[in-house]
Amino acid sequence: MGFPVEDPFEDPTPRQAKHASADSFRGRLIAIEPVSVERDVPKQTNQPNGAKGDKITANVILLDGLGPVKAYSQRVATGAILEGPVYRKVWFNQDQITEACQTPDGKSLRKLVLCRIDTLKPGQMAGQGNPWVVTPATPEERQQAIQAYAAIMMGGAQAAPAAPAADQNPFAPKAPF
Repeated sequence: MGFPVEDPFEDPTPRQAKHASADSFRGRLIAIEPVSVERDVPKQTNQPNGAKGDKITANVILLDGLGPVKAYSQRVATGAILEGPVYRKVWFNQDQITEACQTPDGKSLRKLVLCRIDTLKPGQMAGQGNPWVVTPATPEERQQAIQAYAAIMMGGAQAAPAAPAADQNPFAPKAPF
């Protein structure tokens, strides 16, 4: 005869994507800042012996002023909204995106790539016959991006302490009142 035992277990928290992906930025004006590249990694984690390619980890900056992005899991919107405009540690393993973020010889990462990404058949799910493609910004979009990027970088920086007036000695003792 045993004593009644209380159930100490909890169900796992349902997995929800908390990071942006290529789908999150579909059609948006973005700057991709590649941080690192991994070479010849499996394209799909559930197929370690399948197709391989490069994977780029990047910071992505939204420059179109259209607000936050949606999170996706397995190419389906999760309903979660990800605030921006800067998204850190975004993974890209789509060939055209990873190639666009590298120099033509593939030996170095570019610094800041201004572009839009979408599928070959815009708005349709990526997959066989409908790969991701990268398009450069128009001259007008480039001007918009320059202004938006400057505003984001200025707003994201910590305010520096005010410099002392030219006639003040910054090393002089401060008055107690």
